[in-house]
Amino acid sequence: MLQLTEAGRPQPPALRIGFWLMDTFDLYTLANALEPLRLANQLAGRTVCQWQMLSLDGRQLNASNGIATATARLDLAQPLDVLILCDGDNLHHPDLDRQLRHWAAQPIGLGALGKAGWLLAQIGALNGFRCSLPEPAPSLTFAAFSELTPVAAPFCVDRQRLTCVGPQAVQGLMHELLARTHGRGLILRMEKHAARQARPLLPTQNAPAKLQATLALMNEHLSQTLGIDELAETLGISRRHLERLFKCSLGCSPSRHYLDLRLQRARQLLRAAEQPLPAVARECGFVSLQHFFRCYRQYFGAHPRDHVGAVPIAESQRALMLKAPASSRASPLPH
Repeated sequence: MLQLTEAGRPQPPALRIGFWLMDTFDLYTLANALEPLRLANQLAGRTVCQWQMLSLDGRQLNASNGIATATARLDLAQPLDVLILCDGDNLHHPDLDRQLRHWAAQPIGLGALGKAGWLLAQIGALNGFRCSLPEPAPSLTFAAFSELTPVAAPFCVDRQRLTCVGPQAVQGLMHELLARTHGRGLILRMEKHAARQARPLLPTQNAPAKLQATLALMNEHLSQTLGIDELAETLGISRRHLERLFKCSLGCSPSRHYLDLRLQRARQLLRAAEQPLPAVARECGFVSLQHFFRCYRQYFGAHPRDHVGAVPIAESQRALMLKAPASSRASPLPH
């Protein structure tokens, strides 16, 4: 059983997700599901989730916009924790119903994106589970699904079933799945990252002179940190004025930005693996090693030692995915 991330407990293993594609699948919906997973790996600095593109035949499939995607055969998939159905226009494969029933009986999470949820409903895989489903197709009679428990929400995770109403709700579904396996701290960091990315770029040369000077001072004093009052006094402005500069230009407080700089520097040093943990903490302005561990874990979702000598995720993710043990048994989604 996958465990929630909690302080003092070992990190849970990577969440293994399979996306079961149908011909002419919606690429926009799939991209909305994959981006949170990619970002989670990037911000965690390690592989917290892995994914596979699967189909019944293992052939190359064309998305609804014509873009081709390679897939592996569903019956030859690497071990999975969650299998998510992404439907298309052609739902008449002769083996589809049997395969759906087979996977619904497995001890793993089974989900569907958008109208694919009705395929699960038709075989009874959603009976007794809360679910989020879009309006049924005209050929379906909602009254025939008397055992469904639909909820008025864009997505729903109920025990081993995951459903959502459409492409805009997929991101929330992925966030909930990640939160249940790796903790909500990771999701908070992902949301903060997205908010920072959505801010317009502030060219340094056009930034207020006082802000530029503050940023330079912070970068020059990562080990011997300066207090916010000391920064303001050095620049000849009030603390309140300095805080307004940061809030308007960077969307955060001076102390928050200063801490971010120190933690990012710490991860660079840890990856270089040239100094022990106490030395890294001192070089990044942390007097207490425990305080460093706590701040680092809150920011990156991992203990500093997890990043010692770590290869950036962009370089290592594919290799790690290929090392998944073929004999390991799939784990059920947590309640």
